[in-house]
Amino acid sequence: MDKKITLRHLEAFRALMLRRSVTAAAQSLEVTQPVVTRLIAEFEARIGMPLFERVKSRLQPTSAATLLLEDVHQALMGIERIRNISENVRFRRLQRLEVTAAPAMATSFLPSAIAKFSAQFPETLVTLHMQASPAALDMVQAERCDIGFVMLSPDHTRFKGLETLVIGKLVVAVPAGHKLARRSSLSPVDFVDEPLVSLPTMMETRTKLDSLFLVNRVQRRVNIETQISYAAIKLVEAGAGLAIIDPLTACSYHGPDVKFVLFEPAVPCEYSMVVSNRHASTLVLKPFIDLAKAEIKRMLPKRWIL
Repeated sequence: MDKKITLRHLEAFRALMLRRSVTAAAQSLEVTQPVVTRLIAEFEARIGMPLFERVKSRLQPTSAATLLLEDVHQALMGIERIRNISENVRFRRLQRLEVTAAPAMATSFLPSAIAKFSAQFPETLVTLHMQASPAALDMVQAERCDIGFVMLSPDHTRFKGLETLVIGKLVVAVPAGHKLARRSSLSPVDFVDEPLVSLPTMMETRTKLDSLFLVNRVQRRVNIETQISYAAIKLVEAGAGLAIIDPLTACSYHGPDVKFVLFEPAVPCEYSMVVSNRHASTLVLKPFIDLAKAEIKRMLPKRWIL
C-alpha cells in the first residue's frame, strides 16, 4: 500500500478541520464531496490512525487530529512560501519582507508603515501575519518571519534582541454618554460597581491590573473577558461596560460612541520589535524599521506616552 502523504491529503485535512463538514471542505477546495472523503480516508490509512469520528451524522475530530492540525498548517505555510518565492523570482520580485505582529500593532500603525514602504519599494513583497505576541515571537525565533512587533517588555521575556519602540499608558474605554466619559483620568476607585470588559487572566497587562486593584482594595465586576482589545472597545460601544485597554488600539477607533480616558496611576504598555537572524536584506529592512518607528510615534498622542 502506498504510504506517501501528498499535498492534497494535507489540504483536505486542514479544510475539514476548519470547515467541520465535508460539504464545506469540498467547496473551499473546489472539488466534490467524494474526493474529500477519499483523501481523508487515504490520509488516515497512511498515518495509521483515525482522525475523525462520526457523531450524529457529523464528523468530529479526534484528539490526534487536533494535535496534528498546527503541524499540518505550518507545513502548508512552508509550501505556500516556496510558491511565493518562485513566483517572485519569475516576476523579478527578488525582495521579500515577512512581518508578524500583535493585533493591536497589526491594525494600527503598521498598515500605514507598510503602505509607505511599498510605495518606496514596489519590487518588495510584504506579508503581514497577525498573531498573539508570544506566537509572533515564536515565528521570529523559528526564522519564519523577518521582523516581529509585540506587546511585551524586554524585561519580561527570555527572548533576546527585543527593542522597545515606545512605552504607552493604558486608557479606559468609556461609553460616550457615561458620567465618567467627561473625566480627564480614572483610578481604581472609579470602577466600583461598574461592569468591566477585561483581558483574560493569562495576559501580562491583566496581571498588572489585578495587582493594582488588589493593592487599592477594589473589587471589580468583570462581566466579560476577551483577548482582543478592539473587541473590548466594540463591547463598550454596545453597552457592556468599561474596558482598560492599550493606547494603540484606542487610536484605531474612530467612532463617536466611545471616549478614552487615561488610567491612573499610569500602567506602562510596552510596544517592542525584534528582528530575525535570517532577516531580509538591510537594503529594505532598515527603511521599513524607520517607517514603523515613525508611524507608531505619530499615531500615539503625547499625553498617552510615558
